[in-house]
Amino acid sequence: MASDPSQSPEPSPLPGQGPPPKQAAQLPAAAPMPMASPMKQAAGASFLSAMFFGRSKPGELVVYHHSSLFYWWPIWFFGYVMALITFFTDTHLAFVPSKTVPAFLDSGKVTIDEKTVDLAGRDILVLAEGKKNLKRRDATGEEQYLQPTLYISHRNGMGTLYLVMLLLVIIITNMHFRGLWSFFIIMVVVMLSIIFAVAGWWDNILAGLGNLSIHINMGGYILLSTVLLIFWSINFFLFDRQTYVIFSPGQVRMRLEIGGGETVYDTVGMVVQKQRTDLFRHWILGFGSGDLIVRPFNVSHPIELPNVLRVTYVVKRIEELVKEKVIVSGQQ
Repeated sequence: MASDPSQSPEPSPLPGQGPPPKQAAQLPAAAPMPMASPMKQAAGASFLSAMFFGRSKPGELVVYHHSSLFYWWPIWFFGYVMALITFFTDTHLAFVPSKTVPAFLDSGKVTIDEKTVDLAGRDILVLAEGKKNLKRRDATGEEQYLQPTLYISHRNGMGTLYLVMLLLVIIITNMHFRGLWSFFIIMVVVMLSIIFAVAGWWDNILAGLGNLSIHINMGGYILLSTVLLIFWSINFFLFDRQTYVIFSPGQVRMRLEIGGGETVYDTVGMVVQKQRTDLFRHWILGFGSGDLIVRPFNVSHPIELPNVLRVTYVVKRIEELVKEKVIVSGQQ
């Protein structure tokens, strides 16, 4: 009977040798680790990137425009700074009747909280004849002297500086000077400063401002800054996020009213224009913000996007996305 040549007999061991060693069983190869899909990677985008840089999905750019309240951040920020300075200055406000004068006491004693205190060598406040310290009723209805517990700085320059800052923010956010007008205003201010210095008018002006004493206590700074910060945060992080423009290759989605629907435009023939920069509003207060105008094709009215942060980067990315087109390959 013919043997099958495909089946070769196992070699027999030579004399003096044991049986041939058995081959080790091969383990199955480990399955490759699954790679994260691009959609899952996009879903893990940073919240801060989407909030401040307008990054939501790969290939998209979200543009938020803000109200003028965004430029009011110096008021609440420096309000807290003034409150800290007032606290560490550790001076207090005392309410006294009119014609009260400070004096130095050589000798004398007084009873305070049933304790005798020697006032020799101390500075005191002397009330006019017939005047008494002011009192108010406490929660129990008993009259108590007004204690100097309010924190307030004795420097009148702090309140004056804060008031000037508030007035400047109001003027800058309501009067827009674009392009050369910004530099013209700066040149006028510099020239007037030089003229005042040569004429010697600054001494009279500063002396007059020295008589203008504006004081704000620590509670005033904190209250104004906190209320403004709350409204600023709600407006910046909530309401301003409800209106947006999303640029993607081939199309633009817009929602320009809170609670309104989205409108989709084609990027073919679309023009994106950056308006001239307002030096005071966009660079000093806005850190490089700007105003954009979007003109879709066959749309009569332009779409204005005021106060867009990082406007130079946004314009560059928009130009790149508008030029792109989505290419869908058909099956062979």
